[in-house]
Amino acid sequence: LALPLAASLALPLSLPPRSASLTPHTPAPGPSSCAPNRFHCGSGACIVNSWVCDGYADCPDGSDELGCPTGEPPSPSTPKGLSPCRGQFLCRKPPTCISDWQRCDGHQHCLDGSDEAHCPTRGPLTCANGTRCADGEACVLDGEKCDGFMDCSDHSDEDNSDSLVYKIQNLRWTADFSGAITLTWSRPKNLPLTSCYFLIYFRLVGTQQWTSMDTHSNKSSYTLSVLKPDTTYQVKVLTQCLSKQHKTNDVLTLRTPEGLPDPPRNLQLSCDHGEDGMVEASWSAPDKAHGLIREYIVEYSEKGVEWFSQRSTGNSVEVKNLQPSTLYKFRVAAVTGRGMGNWTEVKSIIACLCILTCPIILPLFHGCVQVRQYVVVLSWVFDAHVKESRNYTVRGSVLKAANLTTGTIYEVAVWAQTSVGDSPTALSRQQTTGTQPEPPLLKARALNQSSVDCSWTVTGSPVYGIFFATSFLDLYRSPHSVNTSASSRTVTVDSDEQYLFLVRAISPYLGPPSEYAVVKMIPNERLPPRNLHKVRVEKTQATLKWQPPYDSPSAPLTYAVHLKDVVRKTESSYKLTTQNNTVEYCLKGLEPGGHYSVSVRLRNMSKEASYTLNTMPLPAPEALKILTEKDHVFLFWKSLAVKERSFNESRGYEVHVYDSLSNSTVLLGNTTETFFRISSLLAGHNYTFSVQARCLLNGQLCGEPALLLYDQLGQGPSDAVRSSAQSGDMAVVVVPVLFLLLLGLCGVLVVLYLRHRRLQNNFTAFSNSHYNSRLGSAIFSSGDELGDDDEDTPMISGFSDDVPMVIA
Repeated sequence: LALPLAASLALPLSLPPRSASLTPHTPAPGPSSCAPNRFHCGSGACIVNSWVCDGYADCPDGSDELGCPTGEPPSPSTPKGLSPCRGQFLCRKPPTCISDWQRCDGHQHCLDGSDEAHCPTRGPLTCANGTRCADGEACVLDGEKCDGFMDCSDHSDEDNSDSLVYKIQNLRWTADFSGAITLTWSRPKNLPLTSCYFLIYFRLVGTQQWTSMDTHSNKSSYTLSVLKPDTTYQVKVLTQCLSKQHKTNDVLTLRTPEGLPDPPRNLQLSCDHGEDGMVEASWSAPDKAHGLIREYIVEYSEKGVEWFSQRSTGNSVEVKNLQPSTLYKFRVAAVTGRGMGNWTEVKSIIACLCILTCPIILPLFHGCVQVRQYVVVLSWVFDAHVKESRNYTVRGSVLKAANLTTGTIYEVAVWAQTSVGDSPTALSRQQTTGTQPEPPLLKARALNQSSVDCSWTVTGSPVYGIFFATSFLDLYRSPHSVNTSASSRTVTVDSDEQYLFLVRAISPYLGPPSEYAVVKMIPNERLPPRNLHKVRVEKTQATLKWQPPYDSPSAPLTYAVHLKDVVRKTESSYKLTTQNNTVEYCLKGLEPGGHYSVSVRLRNMSKEASYTLNTMPLPAPEALKILTEKDHVFLFWKSLAVKERSFNESRGYEVHVYDSLSNSTVLLGNTTETFFRISSLLAGHNYTFSVQARCLLNGQLCGEPALLLYDQLGQGPSDAVRSSAQSGDMAVVVVPVLFLLLLGLCGVLVVLYLRHRRLQNNFTAFSNSHYNSRLGSAIFSSGDELGDDDEDTPMISGFSDDVPMVIA
């Protein structure tokens, strides 16, 4: 289905019609007589005799083509005494020729309107189901009006739709136990469901940047599972219809549910000497609580088999009634409204026995306490999302930690594991030297229903890790990961899910993570078309081809073809329904020399395939000729409308001149005729005249220029030379030279081939003369002569006399 685009692409021009066309210069009356080799036009101008009856009106009044001999029978519409135009339509008053295709095209080209007289008429179109287009050419269904597609050739079904703004209403939110946010809203009235879908934007309160989530759906509800817990967000829902996005100022503020807290920090165990069987445990609050901490759960076990618990609303607790002189293990977890978080590191202590207070002095008391090993925990924070850590077990008293990041502050926690339990924790802060590397900038996009393309900026040559999960908490606690040393990677995930992605360097150092990217996977029925490409591009139309998202569709698919004119800044959309496995579509009504951006997608999806094309410009006017008068010259050329049906003569032409002495180009003016009068030329100057189709917009959408060289010397204007003739003279010289070079090359090849055959025959005769039938081979030494004593006969030399040379 190809619909014309002329109405949407044509810009209004303030040019008069041909019947009222004006030229910058009015031709002055010509001489009363012309030279013997010149033809005297009815307007007084003189032209070369060879231009008379050549099929083109060279005289301003067309008198050089009147009364010309023709073999065609007279036409009833031809005025008496005049012969008809050859292959053209002859206007009555004045008797001028126009192209035959301009007859009965709805536009007046003859001054008397005779080209539009006695044309066949068509009756008015009646529409039983639907509404008739304004031009009466077609009927459209009521559901096709204001649906974003140009169904009428004059765009009347969409002209009054610009004022429609589809805004959602009654935006609400609810939260579930898993921490996800469900948004619901009311669909706009009269929303075309087949060409519109919804976009969700969210951002943290206090920030400016919005993050978008493509729903791939026109349903009026959506569940977000990629938000941070216990955080305040602003959310808005926009409607996207084809390429137009309907803005909204309705913003909803919400707070996400609480999440599971991080483990408490710095668990310390101590023994109270005042009471046997009692241990005091203390700790610090988690770095990220993800909500309000209701209480802490303290668990202890005698042998790690059965755990007993005790609750505390503060940051410490006393556990009593333990077995004295017995080793116990302790751990602590925080509790929010979402539930209980992760446990701390397990520490041990012997109830009611003295334990040293600092692991730094423990090696001095090996006589009373045996230190088994040290536990070192390195913690750091790259961003505000989470606190990261790494554990080491050290037998001695020195730790050399590798794979650290330069310019980063590390928190070091150390405690000793002894024969009587774990010592209290010693804390310190250390910063590595150098400058911390910048986090990579990540871009992630869904390719299909199960593949995500990730790309990022690279600093140096480290190994990068791609981490992804379906929720914010899973991204930092138990993410999926893929490693690569490249700057991009395609990751395979589950279909129809929401994902959070981040990337970071993991070797030879652990770098800061990127900002997380949100990706919504594309459902199977929402994939973009494949292999969109051009077949051919002409001046006013272009043919595109593509394939459906999947092979052999079981039902007809409706495609939305969106055309954007980059020059004019206009947009149009069309639809095409087909079940073919290869789709071919022709865009018509384009402007010659235009720049367009084309996108194709399924009508009910958001992902699209795009392509950029440039149409061919209008050709240069043909037969550009010059006619000299006493104080001025005339430029003549053939009308572009003769060979270019898309060219409207009311558009006109532009005439430029280039002066080689002043090295300047000047626009002489515009004209709707096929001639132009030029005066005020200076003697001794070299001029280059150019004529092209008039530019439609700021020097763009013009035709190719036709050039004509002119020397204004003392001898007069008869020294004008065509650039085309110059190029032809050059070809006359260049072509014979190339032919002679090619002939000489062939002769050299023949000589080389004959010499090669002579050498081959000599060597064969030489080998046969030394052939030994008993051995079945020819044996000769370097002293043997090859062939005769002729100085041109080659000799084998350069070998030792006592070493024979054997040739197989």
